[in-house]
Amino acid sequence: MKKLFDPLFITYGVTWCIIHLCRYLHQPIPVLNDHLTDLVAVPAMAHLSLHFIRRFIVCNANYTYPLGYLLFMAGYTAVVFEWIMPHFSSRYTGDWWDVAAYFGGSFFYYYFHGNPSFHLFKQPI
Repeated sequence: MKKLFDPLFITYGVTWCIIHLCRYLHQPIPVLNDHLTDLVAVPAMAHLSLHFIRRFIVCNANYTYPLGYLLFMAGYTAVVFEWIMPHFSSRYTGDWWDVAAYFGGSFFYYYFHGNPSFHLFKQPI
């Protein structure tokens, strides 16, 4: 079974923690605060859900998401957080750059993390 906590997933988590810590300390990092968390959101969700699916649903450690699934995740996330939620909470704002970040994260995950023919961190057999 492939590892849940691989280097890229740890990077997603550390990035998210740093951004939120800076927000908490009222010292946001301008560009990173605005869009980096959105860029890593879909890869983090995809990685967690893929680990669950590999382990409990398909029982195949080599299963990967097709690009269409990842784009669906990005589209769903964009609709919920950039279109619906701003109508219910002032904490959320609809932003097209965030939508672009969700889709960029999907492509990043597919090409650098989820695509078995192109892994940055290949595991020895």
